[in-house]
Amino acid sequence: MLMALHTGNLFAKGKNLKQATNIVLRCQSTVAMVDHGSTQTKQKAKPLSEMPSPPGWPIVGHLPLMMKIENKEKMDKMFDRLRGDHGDIYRIYMPGQGNMVIIFRPEDVKAMYAGDGKSPKLPGFDMFSFIRKTTMKDRYTTAGLINNTEDWYEVRHKVQQDMMRPKSALYYLSEMEEIAIELADKIQEVKGNDGMLDPYALVQEYALEAVGCVFMGARLGALKGVGDGKQLIEILTKSMALTMDLIFLPKLLAPFLPSYKKFVKYQEEAFDICKKHVDEAIAKVKDTDDTVIAKLVRKCGKDSAIPLIMGIDALQVGIDTTGTSAAFLLYHLANNPDKQELLYQEICDNIGPDGRMTESALAKMKYMKACQIESQRILPATFGTRRRVETDIVIAGYQIPKGTSVIRVGSTSSNDPTSFVNPEKFLPERWLRGCPERHSAHSFANIPWGHGARACIGQRFAKLELYVLMVKLVQRYRMEYTGDKVETVTHLVSMPDKPINIKFIKR
Repeated sequence: MLMALHTGNLFAKGKNLKQATNIVLRCQSTVAMVDHGSTQTKQKAKPLSEMPSPPGWPIVGHLPLMMKIENKEKMDKMFDRLRGDHGDIYRIYMPGQGNMVIIFRPEDVKAMYAGDGKSPKLPGFDMFSFIRKTTMKDRYTTAGLINNTEDWYEVRHKVQQDMMRPKSALYYLSEMEEIAIELADKIQEVKGNDGMLDPYALVQEYALEAVGCVFMGARLGALKGVGDGKQLIEILTKSMALTMDLIFLPKLLAPFLPSYKKFVKYQEEAFDICKKHVDEAIAKVKDTDDTVIAKLVRKCGKDSAIPLIMGIDALQVGIDTTGTSAAFLLYHLANNPDKQELLYQEICDNIGPDGRMTESALAKMKYMKACQIESQRILPATFGTRRRVETDIVIAGYQIPKGTSVIRVGSTSSNDPTSFVNPEKFLPERWLRGCPERHSAHSFANIPWGHGARACIGQRFAKLELYVLMVKLVQRYRMEYTGDKVETVTHLVSMPDKPINIKFIKR
């Protein structure tokens, strides 16, 4: 069915029969490879050198293209434009990193992930791992989960059970609800006389408070405007803005650049703030504590660096990913009042207009969960993922040699009309079983949390934070948005490309 849709789309754009046939052949070769690819399939595949590629410069390849400000800030749009010129799979070249293959189609994404080994390699982590093991080695005795060495597997193995178990997140339901109520109260205090407010900074504060609660059993005072919360958010915002300058650069060149030195300075400041709070939490750990940090201390020992580094990474990463997802979620609800009212009705049916959340009520709120999924489909917090393939594989009829980087442009895949009808429309019903609008997309068309061993380890906590945020704000306010369409600025974690000025009207 998907191949037919792709072919129909080609004819709709006036492409010729030869192009349509090529697409079908590439689909067939990918499907063959997912079945772990026979030698015959590999022999029929074209070499990487024959893959389409935009014009590049001698020696530096496509580095000038990638470093243009407008491309760094809208990298997903740049890749999508190149897709229009070169097709569903093409390559670019970066000095120090070699060829990078860009893919969009869910079948090709599945083939990429099928090549994962025990410890999948994320090239985007190379720079951060390099910084932690060289310039910041006095602070990082282990790189934690932000690396591509065997250390990663050891750390992941020790922490994943407590992070991925469903009950682990639900343990914090009442604490998160208190934080969300505090957020709702603050919105009432700081919104303008006309009810208008851009909630982006506030939901970042909410995210930081929630992470602190989960990992350390402590509140950091971000929503109250006290303590280190505000400073930490400001530092990490500056830091994130520099990431796209660094992750595609050769590691040996980066330390000489001003952006590298600024990034390290911000990271050192953030590390020291986080370490202070994590050290305090570790020192207070009791045998009866059930915080994530307490569980890690019991499993790894108080002298292990793993609880410290995991706590620091959680504080830093959780602010941006959950904060961005929350801002986009509120935008989608405010911009779609009919869907917002359906959500409000579900909330009232299960816990009432003022009720508190429970595990059983949460389990029944299908529309709420569908709203979260649909928001991330349209505006995911990260525009894609990247792999360095560990064996020779075939994708879309091309040989991908071992060591080649493959970039999945997930934000394009999840907004592709061949997978989702009217993809620009916020339609939570796509995710409800039995609904006429239920999607029939490939399972790899929308994977905002990643896939496999490298999938987001904190996703259960992040989802719970978003659920609680939705419920408490929709209980309290009717939200309206009448501004221009919101899109993303592509840092390591994306952010809104404009203020999201929402009118909060008390119910």
